[in-house]
Amino acid sequence: CDQYHYKHCRLDGSTPTARRVEIVNQFNSPYSENSVFLLSARAGGVGLNLTGASRLVLFDSDWNPASDLQAMARVWRDGQKNSVHIYRLLTTGSIEEKIYQRQLSKAGLNEVVVDPSHTSAVKLSDEELKDLFSLSEEEDCLTHRMLPCTCQGQGDVPQPVDPPSVTRMCQLSASRTNPHSQIFRINQLFQWEHYRQPLPVQLLQSMGLQDAELFVTFVFRNTLQIKPTDLQLKEKT
Repeated sequence: CDQYHYKHCRLDGSTPTARRVEIVNQFNSPYSENSVFLLSARAGGVGLNLTGASRLVLFDSDWNPASDLQAMARVWRDGQKNSVHIYRLLTTGSIEEKIYQRQLSKAGLNEVVVDPSHTSAVKLSDEELKDLFSLSEEEDCLTHRMLPCTCQGQGDVPQPVDPPSVTRMCQLSASRTNPHSQIFRINQLFQWEHYRQPLPVQLLQSMGLQDAELFVTFVFRNTLQIKPTDLQLKEKT
């Protein structure tokens, strides 16, 4: 931010509790000059309302998937009037991507507890656990390989579903795709668009990542459209 002269505010574990509300209110104000809010997921993951922001960039993935979900919910929440873009940036083949895979594995475990007859399609073997701290440079996306998915990465949606409701699909939460089947799907990544290099120019431009073309090897993308009727229904419930 200092290098590019972005006006910003910051909140982390060292920020006094009495100052937090003031910082948040200042950022959310329509008259605020701050365009960036820097905060740690641990310090700002719970209880903050950041509807003044429309884009969230998540760098520090947590071993606990619930912590990341809480961080995402700071921006996409009641009172938000703008389109929200959530970016999860992971270094391919590094421990960052493997932390994300562990999150998927934990989500699968939660579903097994709910429905013992269901076996998750996403698992980490003992060998993969031992390989947690190694760097894999031969793959453009380890997560796509482990799903497993056979698409060509050209914007395919491997398992399309009916138009979603207000359920927050960006959170990769467990959901029933068929209320009569009693089958839970943890891999909502199968219902996302998959892109690998060369990435379409239109895709990068739509996400504001055209300057990062050389650094992005794979993209999972999901777009959720919420209609006014959905918001009214949510308010009533």
